[in-house]
Amino acid sequence: MFVHISDTYSVAMDEIIAVVQTIPLIKGKRRRNKQWNNARVVTVFPDEPVESYLITVDTIYALSMSITGVGKRLAKASKGIPVSLYTKK
Repeated sequence: MFVHISDTYSVAMDEIIAVVQTIPLIKGKRRRNKQWNNARVVTVFPDEPVESYLITVDTIYALSMSITGVGKRLAKASKGIPVSLYTKK
């Protein structure tokens, strides 16, 4: 099952690791901070403010939807209901 993030991006449900509100600072020598160094960050809608980040296996997607809204839609997607993580204004 795929989740549509925009007209050009879609992500497989099994590739989603987490949804977070902010990305940790990329500094320090701790191993958990180093994981963000090589991640590719894609801002889905550059003209809109970033509300949350969808973390996948190889990419971080900056979304304009709140973390609560993303969580609700991903819960529906896990039940097999088709969803999208964007709304057209």
